[in-house]
Amino acid sequence: KYHLNKTKLCEEKNIQLIHIFDDEWRNKQDIVKSRLKNLLGLSENKLYARQCEIREIDSKMSREFQEENHIQGSVNSKVNLGLFYNDELVSLMTFSKPRFDKKHDWELVRFCNKLNYNVVGAASKLLKYFERNYSPKNIVSYADRCWSKGNLYIKLGFKLDHISPPDYWYTNSLIRE
Repeated sequence: KYHLNKTKLCEEKNIQLIHIFDDEWRNKQDIVKSRLKNLLGLSENKLYARQCEIREIDSKMSREFQEENHIQGSVNSKVNLGLFYNDELVSLMTFSKPRFDKKHDWELVRFCNKLNYNVVGAASKLLKYFERNYSPKNIVSYADRCWSKGNLYIKLGFKLDHISPPDYWYTNSLIRE
């Protein structure tokens, strides 16, 4: 629980600690740098969601965008919502039936912006579209504590249910599974 304890101590001092695994730095350095720049308010491109249009996109486009822009890579989803600016995909939110907690109606599985983009209001706009068009009774999602405390979910109206204990990973020295 060494890293968890470090995280908790930092939170008590109002410090956001980021944990970057060596395989993330080695294999997804562009995504790591983009996320760090975004957290520091240094993203090279800033857009507003009101300037963008929502389109439902196919699985192939969603998967490719996630692989290029999400630290955890892609996952299959039933609903893939893209936010487009001048016909370019700049933000993505995906939903599926819950993977872990079956008492919920839907799971928000992935949200990410294009590398080096800050799309202000994107998450809110995409979630509202989903709620309007799919009428979910309830939605669950998970925040990666290596990167955040889940503040985006609080802003979107989610309530913290619980904090899961640390998970275990296996590695072949190059790739974490």
